[in-house]
Amino acid sequence: MADRFATRLAAEVRNWVRDNLISAGQGEQILARYPAGAAWFSRPIVLFSLIGGALIAGGIALVVAHNWEGIHRWVKLGGVVGLMGIAHWGGLALRDRDHPRLGEGLLVIGGSLLMIGIALIGQIYNLSGRPSDPVLLWWVLLLPAAYALPSMALGGLGFLGVALWFGLSLADETTLLGEAVRLNDLFFPMAIAAGGMVFFGLGVIHGDGEYRRLRQLLEQLGLIAFFGGLLTLSFSWRKEEATHSGAVSFTLLALLALALLSLALAAYRLPPDSLANRRGFLAVLLVLLLYLFALKVAIGFGAPWQVFRTLAFLNWFLVFAAGLAIILYGARWDRRSWINWGVVFIGVHAIARYIDLFGSMLQTSLLFFSAGVFVLLLGWELERMRRRIMGQAIARERA
Repeated sequence: MADRFATRLAAEVRNWVRDNLISAGQGEQILARYPAGAAWFSRPIVLFSLIGGALIAGGIALVVAHNWEGIHRWVKLGGVVGLMGIAHWGGLALRDRDHPRLGEGLLVIGGSLLMIGIALIGQIYNLSGRPSDPVLLWWVLLLPAAYALPSMALGGLGFLGVALWFGLSLADETTLLGEAVRLNDLFFPMAIAAGGMVFFGLGVIHGDGEYRRLRQLLEQLGLIAFFGGLLTLSFSWRKEEATHSGAVSFTLLALLALALLSLALAAYRLPPDSLANRRGFLAVLLVLLLYLFALKVAIGFGAPWQVFRTLAFLNWFLVFAAGLAIILYGARWDRRSWINWGVVFIGVHAIARYIDLFGSMLQTSLLFFSAGVFVLLLGWELERMRRRIMGQAIARERA
């Protein structure tokens, strides 16, 4: 990867010269002191090394695959453990020699081999269980190692494992969570939204220090899951058959309680700001969480269909307001990914409501044409808004 510091420095020096902070000659001297290095992948030896290594690895893989049944199980396990140890040792060695990205890449390979080892043990000893069980064991072993090293790439891999385990648990009706979401059609998007809130709270807890990259990953995973669940629930007034079941799920209640706990802990790790602004942001998230709880109560008591239709219309307002709040707080706290995702959520919400409201009123061809025009105009306006807010955030950061 090219030298990002030198590239960013060149852009900054141009701005300094333009703003008359330094002279053009001083700018050239600064750039000469920190020249941009060539990208590592532009060197021929690197290209040949990658091709040669890939061919060797492919040859070894073919030999092992053809003789897999004849290889003793201890040799299989020993090979995986050995490769895993080499990957971690090489990653740590490269990090100590000022090659952090290559080192993190090897650590990720080592973490991936751990999952292969777990699957291999299950195959050799014919262990039975749910598909989510090996993934659970994987991230439970991976995350402590990620924080102990510490390794942001390994931590990201571990939390992606958590997200995968959560998804597999939802899809498997033999798990507590999978059984719970099948009691009512609305429980599935509610569980996704609550899980997204947990991920978002965990991201905020990591703060802006050493674990900033993990914060960014978890916040984005949380926002995608949370707003994805809420957008799905915005169609809940169409599910008359699912609104009178009176289903009660203590597992879903526990997930909502976990989301509330994550928000309570995140309150202590929000960016520095006035108390009113911090409380305002927490109030937005708390209102969304209370909405999920209210929907859960309505389902549990078998509320009339009109109550669910009212909750669906309330969802329309809450999704728009929450998306706008995410954009504004993202600009205020230099969370640029919040701005981008907030714009995306508002756009998707507007398109969904447009199709929802006019889908039964217009002919198919006219609906497609008018929706296309609406999407183009909406995208253009939202991009203008995003650029304006992003520019204000960058200007505030430089000031």
